[in-house]
Amino acid sequence: MSDHDQQEERYDFENFPYQRLNFGLTRRQLWALLATNVQVYSGKAEGGTAYKLADLGCLPEEILAAVLPQVVPGCAITVGDGFVWGQPPGKPQAAKLFPLDSPALTAFNLFNGQTALLEVSRQLSEAYAWDMAHSFAYARGLFLVLILTGICLPAGGA
Repeated sequence: MSDHDQQEERYDFENFPYQRLNFGLTRRQLWALLATNVQVYSGKAEGGTAYKLADLGCLPEEILAAVLPQVVPGCAITVGDGFVWGQPPGKPQAAKLFPLDSPALTAFNLFNGQTALLEVSRQLSEAYAWDMAHSFAYARGLFLVLILTGICLPAGGA
């Protein structure tokens, strides 16, 4: 596989697998994740169903569609060298998230904690003339990759 093919595959968000999210974490990051899991569970007290953060990768579409993606407070988001970069709080350096000319930018700009993943998908569908299945798969994959990168979380619990 060429370097170009590997780069393209890295941003192939619509093919993110349905599986539990695997966080490769340091001990410090593990404590932060545990605090986040408490937040994800918080929806249960309000009559919702509780899910662990790692479970978001295997949730059915009809449940994940209602999730409100948001950028983690304190993340530094920058643009440079044709890419969007993100630096989670406490991380020493920024990570390359996606190309600036990618449909991911449209979706990412809607990850505001107020727009459900289903609505993000609808807007992608309209903007790029994609069918809803492709749009949802792309928005879902981007969101889950950004969770693994430490850039995004569900707003107010899943």
